[in-house]
Amino acid sequence: MAKLYLNKLFPKLVPSLAVLLLCQFGYVASQSTGLSNSNRLPEGEAKALDELMTTLGWGFQQISRSSCDNYFQGITCNCTYENSTVCHVTRLELSSREYLTGQINAAALTSLDYLEKIDLSNNQLHGSIPVTMGSLSSLYYIDLSTNFFKGSIPSSLVNLLSLQYLDLSANFLSGSIPLSLGNLSSLQVLDLRNNMLSGQIPKELGNLSTLIYMALGFNELTGQLPPELGRLRSLKVLGLSSNNLSGELPGNYSSFTGLQLFSVAGNRLTGQLPRFIADWTQLYYLSLSGNDFEGELPLELLFNMSNLRHLFVSDVRSSAGFPFPKYATMTRIRKLVIRNCSISGEIPPYIGDWSSLTYLDLSFNSLTGGIPDSMKKLNLSKMFLTGNMLNGTVPSWVPHTIEDKADLSYNNNFDDGPKKGEGKLNIEPNRKSIRELRDKCQGKPKYDSLYINCGGGETVVDGKVFEADGSTSNYYIAPKENWAYSCSGDFGSETNGSGHYIKNGICGSSETQLYNSTRLCPLSLTYYGFCLFKGNYTVKLYFAETVYQSDEDYSNLGKRVFDVYIQGKRELTDFNIEENATGTNKTWTASFTAYVEDDHLLNIHFFWAGKGSFQVPGFSYTTAALSLNGPLVSGISVTA
Repeated sequence: MAKLYLNKLFPKLVPSLAVLLLCQFGYVASQSTGLSNSNRLPEGEAKALDELMTTLGWGFQQISRSSCDNYFQGITCNCTYENSTVCHVTRLELSSREYLTGQINAAALTSLDYLEKIDLSNNQLHGSIPVTMGSLSSLYYIDLSTNFFKGSIPSSLVNLLSLQYLDLSANFLSGSIPLSLGNLSSLQVLDLRNNMLSGQIPKELGNLSTLIYMALGFNELTGQLPPELGRLRSLKVLGLSSNNLSGELPGNYSSFTGLQLFSVAGNRLTGQLPRFIADWTQLYYLSLSGNDFEGELPLELLFNMSNLRHLFVSDVRSSAGFPFPKYATMTRIRKLVIRNCSISGEIPPYIGDWSSLTYLDLSFNSLTGGIPDSMKKLNLSKMFLTGNMLNGTVPSWVPHTIEDKADLSYNNNFDDGPKKGEGKLNIEPNRKSIRELRDKCQGKPKYDSLYINCGGGETVVDGKVFEADGSTSNYYIAPKENWAYSCSGDFGSETNGSGHYIKNGICGSSETQLYNSTRLCPLSLTYYGFCLFKGNYTVKLYFAETVYQSDEDYSNLGKRVFDVYIQGKRELTDFNIEENATGTNKTWTASFTAYVEDDHLLNIHFFWAGKGSFQVPGFSYTTAALSLNGPLVSGISVTA
């Protein structure tokens, strides 16, 4: 996983790092050449290897003392012992073997004390990581990523003083990160992403002076960032996304001058974004989205970091808007997200000079004016300008130039383009179209209730008819024009699009049929109720986590976190369905009081503010299922 991650994000870093790792983890198969029948594994070692391979799920020829002569794929021996008459197994490289569905035999592993490298990644192994692995003192490389291991990380790994590479990512490991890992003085790669690890990041990890790569993201880690990590002067990758980390970025992180990737997205970090980030001149990838940062963005610094290829910032609270900088040298940028950050003024024409830009998201700011004609030079795959105050005519080049999707909804008014949120260009709803639907009542309300089966067909619950809501378009108006919904945003995965707006639910639930299907939206989902009588209403929302629930696709590692607004008031903050319902496929409801004014309009808004699980656009280092983030709702009832 770490190797794939580096290859996707750092094409410039990988060659140099690969040379370094190959030099230090050099392949020793050549030591097995020229074997004769006199080369034998010791009897005890052959028996242990056979037992280990059997419990892993190896279903082929039995391992024997002469197995080193048979060139077993994935098993490497060193046969230079005792004048080249004795062999010892030094490497098990059994990655991506679909038949390996067993466990690691702890007792057998102990007898393979010449092992230097274990790679069992991308299999279906389960059980726990044996404590006995810590007795294999020659190990310098362990990769157990993308399996189904559970339990804790053995503290016995501290005995592996030669260990340089440790990848346990994409499992179901729990408990805290052992403090003793900070004693692995030779460690260069530490990848613990996509697990269920909790507790604080050990300050002892700041002792890993040779560390190049640290990825602890997509866990349940809490507490503040240890200032001690600022001592890691060799660090090139620091990934801490999608945890529950809090506090400010420590000031001594300014020492990360060699950093190429930094991601703390999806946490609860506070304070103002530090200006010292601009001193990380080698930075290739920067993701700060979905935290609780506040104040003005140092865009004049960020937009002049000439090596940046990927910049993601979102949901920064500011009491006053501020414009884009006048000048920018970020000409190599490929993916840019500045979302919900109070950016005001016009879109700068110099964005049209960023010839490498393929993904642009400036949604939910306060941008005015139109779309600069200079941007027609770009080869954009996706462009999101949703939720601003733009107006004018959609430039003729937009539907022809944008490869996949352009969302211009929730702006003042665009007078060209599809009207129902269909196709790759979406301009509705805008503020005018919502007003037009609202004004159709002409001061003559018709309804004192509203029932919607979100994502499902018409059904009757407790004598009330819940209307069907089965569309997969971005914008839908009910046949009676008594309600509408709009959906905006992007799942970030090429495999997930509007076809995932409706998900299967709890089929045959004895409690209610509302949960048979649910509506999912990547970023912003709004339901409008029209022509309601003025007065107080009870708004009841029905929830069940029916997407993040499976071991097979690792989706039950996911965290769905979003906010709920009713009539503009935030009623639920950082709401997690699974936590409130105490599990997946369990139902949870919440009731609120809302007041409908003279406009006879009810607004129920679900908004993903960047926390929890997510997929970075264009990168697949998490599973596609985990990219199905955003609001999820099963039903809505509104009664006077």
